[in-house]
Amino acid sequence: MPALWLAMALLAADGGGLRFEGSVAAGGGYDTNLLVAPGEEGLGSAVATLSATGGAGVDLSDSAYLHFGAAVDGTRFPTLPDLDRTAAGASVSLLVDLVGPFALVLGSSGGYSWFTDTARSGAALTGRATLRYRPVNWLTTRLGYSHVLRTAEEPVYGSNLDRIFGEVEFRLAQTTWISVATFGERGDATYYRELSAVADATAPATTSATVVAYEPYRAAATTLGIGVGFEQGLGAGFSVDLGATWRRTDTPDGAYSGPSASAGVVWRWD
Repeated sequence: MPALWLAMALLAADGGGLRFEGSVAAGGGYDTNLLVAPGEEGLGSAVATLSATGGAGVDLSDSAYLHFGAAVDGTRFPTLPDLDRTAAGASVSLLVDLVGPFALVLGSSGGYSWFTDTARSGAALTGRATLRYRPVNWLTTRLGYSHVLRTAEEPVYGSNLDRIFGEVEFRLAQTTWISVATFGERGDATYYRELSAVADATAPATTSATVVAYEPYRAAATTLGIGVGFEQGLGAGFSVDLGATWRRTDTPDGAYSGPSASAGVVWRWD
C-alpha cells in the first residue's frame, strides 16, 4: 500500500494533484436469479447490502486521468443464507480523451469474497474496456467489453465470462439521472438441476410434502439482460438510487428468466 500512494504522489507531481472521493451505501431489493434452475420457482431471495468505497485520481495530462479505488461490501440473503458474503477489492482505471466527445476507459479490478458456504469463497479478476461518447453534458453513452474470472474453493462455483454491454444515461435535471443498459454474457458459470425429490420427514403424516434437492454444475451458457436505473440527488452528498433488471439465461437444461429490483441510499464525498 505505501508503494501505491508513493506512485500516486509522483504522478500528481506531473498532473494536477490528487483528488479523493468515497461513498457509503445501504440498500435492499429482491433477486429471482440467484440459483438458476430452469422451470423451478422459489430460487430468489430478498437482498440487503451495505458497502463503502474510497479512491483517488490524478490528471496525467490534459487528456488522461488515472484513478485508484478500493471497496468493501456485505450482502445478505434472508431465505438463501448460504449465499451471504463479505467482499473486498481494489481497482485501477485510465481514462483517455480521444477525438471530440469520445473517450476510452481501460480498467482492471481484483478482490476476494468470503461466503457463508465456504465452498463458494474465492478471488475474482475483471478487465474492462469502454468507449464513452458524451456529445452534450446531459447525455452519455457507453459501449464496452469485460472479462470476469472468479475462482472458488469448489471449482463448480467458479465462473469465466465474457460480457458486452451498452448504456445510455440522461440527466433529466441538475440532480436527476436515468439510465438504460443492456448486456450479454457467454461463458462457464454455475447452474442447478433437480437431483431428487425425497419425502419431508418433518411434514405431518396427512400430507405428502416433498423436498426437492438440487445439484450444482458448471457449464457454458448465454445470458441476455436489460436494466433501468434512476438516481435522485437529495443534497449534502446524499442520493436515492433505484434499479430494475430482467435477464434470460439459456443453460444446457433449458431457459430461465426473471427480474430483480433494488433501492438504496448513497452518501458520496469528494
